[in-house]
Amino acid sequence: MTSVLLLLSAATELPLTDGSRHTTGFWPEEVIEPEAVFAAAGITTVIATPEGAPAGPDPAGLTPEGTGYSADRCAALHEAVEALRPRFTTPVPLRAVNVEMFDAVFIPGGYGPLADLWADPDCGRVLSAFHQSGKPIAAVCHGPAALLSSLDATGDWPFNGYEMTAFTDAEEADLGLLELIPWTAEGRLVKRGARFSAGPPWGEHLVRDRALLTGQNPASAKPLARALCEIL
Repeated sequence: MTSVLLLLSAATELPLTDGSRHTTGFWPEEVIEPEAVFAAAGITTVIATPEGAPAGPDPAGLTPEGTGYSADRCAALHEAVEALRPRFTTPVPLRAVNVEMFDAVFIPGGYGPLADLWADPDCGRVLSAFHQSGKPIAAVCHGPAALLSSLDATGDWPFNGYEMTAFTDAEEADLGLLELIPWTAEGRLVKRGARFSAGPPWGEHLVRDRALLTGQNPASAKPLARALCEIL
């Protein structure tokens, strides 16, 4: 049976440049909707986090104020998160992940990856192994920041020169966080050598370069999961 590693941040806060802390976690929509796509396709998922720490949703991602969605849609997201809560509280430690057991990896966003995944050595090992094996890597919104943890045998970034997307600086500005977060996914990926592709703010935008698939924002999460299923 086809299996996808769902690589989640376990961070609950992101330090901001003004000395405050921004409550974070995974963005619920970017986990729940892809999980439903995978389940419908008969694909199993295994959740992994740094050190096997519990993963939790960003509370803002379950509210109409934080998402712009209706109360009914937010209630459905909350119900879906609660249904998966046992899996979120007992994930596999990233250090224990055997890439040979999986056909692909999917990395949701939320600000969590900017707090832990981007510099986590176990995340780097796992993503480097997926890359070396040619297995698909899919990441959405702030999830592509996790790619920064990966190094090749020579210490270089294996995704240098790859075309990709992620949550854009324009979208950060829309949220009023551009000047507060320590760095942006767009800025750091470009600095490392990515060929960054930005679509219109908040609209669906997917990029594929070889076995790397990236999506720009929450609206891109479900289409990205579908694109990954087509490859698998």
